[in-house]
Amino acid sequence: MSQKRKHADATEPSSSTPKPFKKHRAFKPGQSHSKPKKRPHVSSDIDKSTSTHALKSRIRDLRRLLAHVDNVGDHKMSASNRIERERELEACQHELQEKLESTREAEYRKKIIGKYHHIRFFDRQKGTRILKKLKKEYETEEDQTKKQHLAEKVHNAQVDVNYSIYYPLLKPYASLYPKSKKSKTSDSDDANEEDIDDKANRDVDGPKGDLDMWKLVEVAMAEGTLDALRNRKEDMPALVSKKEKKTKEQSQPQRAVKSKEKKVEEKLAAAKNRRERRALGVQAQEEAEESDGGFFE
Repeated sequence: MSQKRKHADATEPSSSTPKPFKKHRAFKPGQSHSKPKKRPHVSSDIDKSTSTHALKSRIRDLRRLLAHVDNVGDHKMSASNRIERERELEACQHELQEKLESTREAEYRKKIIGKYHHIRFFDRQKGTRILKKLKKEYETEEDQTKKQHLAEKVHNAQVDVNYSIYYPLLKPYASLYPKSKKSKTSDSDDANEEDIDDKANRDVDGPKGDLDMWKLVEVAMAEGTLDALRNRKEDMPALVSKKEKKTKEQSQPQRAVKSKEKKVEEKLAAAKNRRERRALGVQAQEEAEESDGGFFE
């Protein structure tokens, strides 16, 4: 009869090869097991606005400091320290002016690009289509005189395409192919009218749109300065001061009031004339009746 093994004997082989176990970390009060929060993303616009605000506050503080030193005799400042503060004030003012100018330019640029985006796109599409057709005609043409004439047309068409692409972004766009005032009768005629328009535009050779700008684009093509022409800043309108804005806003309501008063006076004059005409008509009718009946009838 087999004997049962003792508990100590049964546990001996397992104790010789200990199993790996995970060590539990000691819990500390106040320690949270939640994941660390990510830092919120701050956009570049917020950074720009805060930096502008910081510059304005720094300029204000420096002005107050210098004014306080000038007015209060007890609070004196050394000459070197004063020069340093004045230079810092000038640097802050210059940096603030640059930031405000760049912000104004970016806003105006966005406005002009959005306003003329579709017109530029259609001009580029139409110009590219005309250029392809002229290049095909040039390649198939065998007569040298006609080929030379077509080469000039190809050059002008290339200028048209570059005009629509590299026209200054800060300048109001003048279209190369302004739409005719004739309204389209049906959608089926769109393709035919497009071909007719392309043919008409091919016949109109040379400068189009803004003629001076077209010639500038042609010169920039030869000099390789098309990107500089596109991004030039001289077309940026001058900054209007707050005083000029107020005077304009005040003058416009005054003009409107004057025009309204003039209209009211004209209406009153017309009404007065009507009353006078009616009174004269009634008076003439009474005089006619008296003359017809006689006094001793």
